[in-house]
Amino acid sequence: MNNKQRCLGALVLVTLLIFGGFAVTSTSLAAEQPSIALVLGGGSARGFSHIGLIRALEENGIPVDMIVGTSMGSIVAGLYAGGYSVENMTELVTKLEFGSLLDIPMPLAGGVVDTKGIEHYLDILLGGKTFEEMPIPFQAVVVNLGTGQELALSEGKVSKGIQASMSIPGMFVPVQIGDQFYVDGGLKNQVPANVAADLGADVIIAVSLEKDHQDPDYRRITDNLRMSLTAMIEGYNVFNTAMADVLIVPDVGLDSSMDYQRGPYFIQQGYEAGLEYMDQIKAVILAKDPYFQFIPYKQPGYSSEELKVITQTAERSVANLPKRFTLKPEVQFDSDYSFPKMGAKFTHGPLNWFGVGYRYGFDADNGGHEVFIDWGRNSWGAVDLYVRQSKNRDEPTFGGSIRGPKINQLVLEATYVSQGYKAWQVSASNNKLLDTPRGVAGLALRMTGLRPEEKDTPIQDTLLMAVAPQVQIFPWGEKQFPVGIAMNRPYLLGGVTVESPVTELDVRPTFRVGVGTEMDLFGLYPSDISLGVELDSTANTTWKFGIKSLKF
Repeated sequence: MNNKQRCLGALVLVTLLIFGGFAVTSTSLAAEQPSIALVLGGGSARGFSHIGLIRALEENGIPVDMIVGTSMGSIVAGLYAGGYSVENMTELVTKLEFGSLLDIPMPLAGGVVDTKGIEHYLDILLGGKTFEEMPIPFQAVVVNLGTGQELALSEGKVSKGIQASMSIPGMFVPVQIGDQFYVDGGLKNQVPANVAADLGADVIIAVSLEKDHQDPDYRRITDNLRMSLTAMIEGYNVFNTAMADVLIVPDVGLDSSMDYQRGPYFIQQGYEAGLEYMDQIKAVILAKDPYFQFIPYKQPGYSSEELKVITQTAERSVANLPKRFTLKPEVQFDSDYSFPKMGAKFTHGPLNWFGVGYRYGFDADNGGHEVFIDWGRNSWGAVDLYVRQSKNRDEPTFGGSIRGPKINQLVLEATYVSQGYKAWQVSASNNKLLDTPRGVAGLALRMTGLRPEEKDTPIQDTLLMAVAPQVQIFPWGEKQFPVGIAMNRPYLLGGVTVESPVTELDVRPTFRVGVGTEMDLFGLYPSDISLGVELDSTANTTWKFGIKSLKF
């Protein structure tokens, strides 16, 4: 072999050694890249903060290789593991009426709220996936109600696992999986960092929503109950969270876990918490891998059009789910003669969307004992027919009402009653023509047909037209206050009804002032209660108690 051949061979050998060594080094670095687990704790509405935290992780190049969740944390974790983006989840939180996915059947069976609707809704959103099919490995933590043992679900339907993980004992019905019944994993493991450790994660980022009890109000029952529950499960939390490399506590303190209307606020708090802990997160990762590259990314998720189709399909499917035969409370307000009615009805089961029941109206002339049958769906409207026996009337009264679906806050309604000076009434109302955090202005237009005292009275002489503007002032803005099992948003009420016969200008104003509150039972079921006084054109004053129909 000549010198030229020797030199060429040496050059080839050096080249192979250099590139071969580089390949080995690159492979070794890739193999050493640490796996990162995200652990999302429970906290009901405050769990929305997890969405903001994920946004902070994405923007700073912190990948999520596996994800574990408990309770509300399992919902956010499941959606993200299933491919939904931060923007998708934000839109779901801000637009979804969670109460429409939950049912309160009576008599109660195993819990106050039935969660079959939310399980079905999530199953459609996740395309019926099992845990094994998730793009990002995901486990939901539950507690076996019979044995008291904690379990991280890793097989079966994801939607069923999430349903079990969020089923607060007593509040929600236990979820049957196989021959066992499961409830909220937060009962024993509010922040399941230990599960991520069992999965072999190198770096564990955990989020707790229950630890910050600064400046609690010891006169508030909800604060005391929450702190008592936290004290009972604190031993489990200390043991489990000790396995986390970084434990993040968003600044949500004792914000109510029922405050589902403040999704954007909670999301922002989670984002800010992620940024606050970011240096600590990166330091832990770099300690495991000094060559780690923090490359910002964004999970693509679905477009707004795709998400709209998916959610509309899911909502329609949930609305068509068969519900078991149940007894529901009835609370209404008679729009013809302005008095409250209370009672109960049987519905669902063989009755489907029909209801049959009894109400009592608190008015001697036009109220009384009432038997009724109704039918209603949110997307189509409602019909109500009744027979009533009033205290001050010898004959029974027949009546009914029909209400159309709400279209951009506009509601059309018509009523008829067989006795009384008002025979029929049609109205168009929009309670939110102007809607701001501090106040809401609405308007109702109404035509009333009076029952003629004489047979030959021209119809035009029995018609009344009315315009009724109303203003609600919220002194505390959008802030809601927890009282018992409801979130309350108090307001001051003012309005005027200007009524006149159509054949002549004879204005008969009625002024009203009062106080009231928008009330969300469990933070999910909206209602409105008000108490005020009316002053009519003859200087007569009348106390008015108003109740808008409760939604269960």
